[in-house]
Amino acid sequence: MSLLLLSTALIASTDSTLKYQIEPTSTGHDAVTVSVETNSLGTFHALPARTLANDTQPTLFCVTANGSQTAIEYQTPIQCDHVTWQLPLAAIGKDGFDIAKQIDSYEPIKGWSFVSEFNSLPRFATHNDELIPAQVCSPDNQCGWMPDADRPPLFVVWGLKPVELNINGKTIKVTTDTEQILQTMDDWKPALESQLNYLISLFPDSSVNQWDIAFFSRDKQAGSVSGAAGSNKILINAILDNGQFEDDEMPMLLKIAAHESMHLLDTSSPLWASESLAEYYAIKSLDKTQYKFTDPKAQWDGFAQSFPFASTGLFEASNLVSTEQQYQYYPLFYVKGPAFWQALDQSLMDKGESLDSRLPTLTYNKDGSLSEASIGELTKIIGKKKWDELTKLYL
Repeated sequence: MSLLLLSTALIASTDSTLKYQIEPTSTGHDAVTVSVETNSLGTFHALPARTLANDTQPTLFCVTANGSQTAIEYQTPIQCDHVTWQLPLAAIGKDGFDIAKQIDSYEPIKGWSFVSEFNSLPRFATHNDELIPAQVCSPDNQCGWMPDADRPPLFVVWGLKPVELNINGKTIKVTTDTEQILQTMDDWKPALESQLNYLISLFPDSSVNQWDIAFFSRDKQAGSVSGAAGSNKILINAILDNGQFEDDEMPMLLKIAAHESMHLLDTSSPLWASESLAEYYAIKSLDKTQYKFTDPKAQWDGFAQSFPFASTGLFEASNLVSTEQQYQYYPLFYVKGPAFWQALDQSLMDKGESLDSRLPTLTYNKDGSLSEASIGELTKIIGKKKWDELTKLYL
């Protein structure tokens, strides 16, 4: 999952860049209006927004210079001065924000709002079907680019004051609606800075220069807590127990923040490697902080005793998930995968190297398995016997 600006080629190939302006409606906090100036486009058409749980689309209206307003049909050529639509916002209840649903929402007590690209932000294309680059701006004028259609969605959040971290030329903004997290900032902020500094050092050529991390309260009794990585923001539920954030929840929170940040930095690994490397390095990034997390091998040893597909190798699981959508194997990426990378990392360190230094050199076959070239390089360092042992245990 990563923060991407539209490619230079795409921007250069179009004459216009659109600005979606989100504003509260005059009727209250339970809806917003999105407005787009389109008078410079000539003939264009609207494309449906990407969707998540259903196919619901906003109703678009064309507003001309004389004030007349007519409904717009998607994928139908039109000339229009101004396009506008409304988005309803659901009130967040006492259990807190359910990130997994990604429903456009507002927090009536804490005063913040959320809009997801999914089902809410259509795209526009020229008469020759060329997508028009667009920025989406919140009521507080924080803007983000609409990502390419094959990338994670854009998330828009406003009404929370950010804490800005500047790490090796990268800007990370952290926001939260959880009072206890704000009150303990002096404790966790140095740890998060240390984690992100370490992860950024692993990808010196990354073009990602900024991203946001937002923690939202969610009561444990609700039975569902989650996170989501968008193109520009990482959303994470902070678990509350009867309204209180417990200190022992902080390692998990920091681990998830690091895991999702890895997805923004590592954009080339196949699914199984992306998830397992993100999890391994999220845990490893805590090593030099005051917070600790369960050792990957210990976690795998315990998990393997009860998981029905524990004997399935990571390459096979990757194939089953990617080609047959058998997602019951997905947990292996989070538990068996990190144990593999930890074992490989330790084997490399025993020979004076580390996975950190080998990470940029890893390549993969089209089916997601490690390439023969990478296996050959690793085998030269740790020896064929050790590699065969790791393969048998994990791959």
